[in-house]
Amino acid sequence: MRKDTFEPKLAVTAIADQLGISTQAVHKHLKREGFTTAMAGNKGYITHSMAKRLFSPKFEKKSFAFQIVKGGTGKTTAMYNISCGASIYGAKILVIDIDPQGNATDAFNIEADNTPVLIDVVADGEDIRNCIVHVTEGIDLIPSRIENVVLDSKLAMDKTPLHTFFANLLEPIENNYDFIFIDCPPTMGHAVTAASLYAKTVVVPLNPDKFSAKGLSILKDEINEIKKNYKIGISYKVFLNKFSGNTILSDKTISTTISEEIEKGNALQTAIRQAQEIPNVTDEGLNLFSSLKKSTARDDFDLLTKELLGIDISSLWQNKSNLHVNEEATEEV
Repeated sequence: MRKDTFEPKLAVTAIADQLGISTQAVHKHLKREGFTTAMAGNKGYITHSMAKRLFSPKFEKKSFAFQIVKGGTGKTTAMYNISCGASIYGAKILVIDIDPQGNATDAFNIEADNTPVLIDVVADGEDIRNCIVHVTEGIDLIPSRIENVVLDSKLAMDKTPLHTFFANLLEPIENNYDFIFIDCPPTMGHAVTAASLYAKTVVVPLNPDKFSAKGLSILKDEINEIKKNYKIGISYKVFLNKFSGNTILSDKTISTTISEEIEKGNALQTAIRQAQEIPNVTDEGLNLFSSLKKSTARDDFDLLTKELLGIDISSLWQNKSNLHVNEEATEEV
C-alpha cells in the first residue's frame, strides 16, 4: 500500500465550507503563507503535517478506551476512522491495540509478528518505546498479536495495580501525543479495567439492536463497580453506529436506550449511518479520509471525530494571529 494512498487528507473545499469562506480565499491564504497544497485530480488538500503548521493546534490532551461487551458493533473500525479523522486537523494520535485478535493492528496494515507488544513489556521488560510503529503522519500504533491473550493472567499473577498500570507504562511517551486511543477486546478483564482507569472516558458504539443495549448495560455495571472499588471517576460516551432510520424506529429497546443516555448527557449527537463503504475501504487497506470523493460515511465520521475530541476548525484557524478570516471573507463578497 502506497503511503500517499492511505494517508488521511483534508480537502481545501472542506476547510472553506467549515470556515464559511470561499475556496479561493483559503487558497489565497495558503499561498501567502508559503504552503503548497497537494493535488488529487483537480482537488487541493492538506495532510497532518501541513495542518499542524497551518492551525498550530493546542488540544486538551485526552485518552479514550473504546469498548463494549459485544462483538460486531464496529468498535475498532470506528476508532480507526476517528484516529485518521483527527490527524487531518493536526492532532498527534497514539493507538494502543490490546485485543489479542489485533483487529486495529490489521486495519492499520501493520504486521506485528516481529514487533514487541504489551505482553513483551509486562513479561520481559521490553521498552515501551520499542513497541511503537509509525503508521502515517500523525498516527502511531502499539500493535497487538495473539500473545497478548495472556496479558490478563500476567497482570493478575503479578498483582499489578490496575489503576496505575497504563500511567506507569506510558509515562515516557504520553506527552508526545494529543490523544491516546485504546482499542479493547469485547470482554471484561484486567487489561480492559486498566484501560478504563487510565482513559477515564469509555467510548461505546451501539448498533440499533437489543444486544447492543444489553452490552451497554453490562458495561455500565462494570464501570460502576470499577468506580466503587478504585474511587476514580470514569465517564462513558455512546454513539449510534450502523444507523438506519427504519431500524432505530422499529427497535424500541435501542430507541429507549439512546433516549435515556441523551437525557443523562452520555450520548454523542452524531450517528454513523449504515454504509457499505465503511467495511469496503477497510478491506482495501484504506480509511474514509484517504479519498476526497464525496462520501456520507466520511462526513459522519468527520462530525463524530470533531464532537468527541472537541475540535473546532474555526477556533483553530482564528487562533493564528496572522490569519484574517473576516478580511478574506470580505474580499470575496
